[in-house]
Amino acid sequence: MTGRQLHLFKSRRQRGEALPTPKELELHTRLVKLVRTWINRDWLMTHFASGEKRDLLTAVRLKRMGVTRGFPDLVFFGPNRTTVFLELKRADGSELTHEQEAVRDRLQACGFSYTCTDNLRDALAVLKHYGIVRAEVSA
Repeated sequence: MTGRQLHLFKSRRQRGEALPTPKELELHTRLVKLVRTWINRDWLMTHFASGEKRDLLTAVRLKRMGVTRGFPDLVFFGPNRTTVFLELKRADGSELTHEQEAVRDRLQACGFSYTCTDNLRDALAVLKHYGIVRAEVSA
């Protein structure tokens, strides 16, 4: 029985409950672990921590420092000034916010590569395409 969780205190004849969709954090951390292991030395990766919930004082301070809502989760800087932006979403049909759509449109208009995915394999395929990770890496 895949994708179902049995309840400890219910009868033996239960069908189970659907498992919750993995959080974006799980996809994000799995991908980052793979990238850190297999990244091409010519590339640099970073994550700008701008999406978490914070107290009001911290949020105001970060906004004053220039944090812009809607920027992608991961940014990769590589040879010949190549920059690749990667937005990761939860696999439950989550969509980009209006801020994320505006940033995506602006980045693409400037000629940057931007990908949004909810799938580890798709994310790795993009990273392999640009040579960010080695071709033999798989999910």
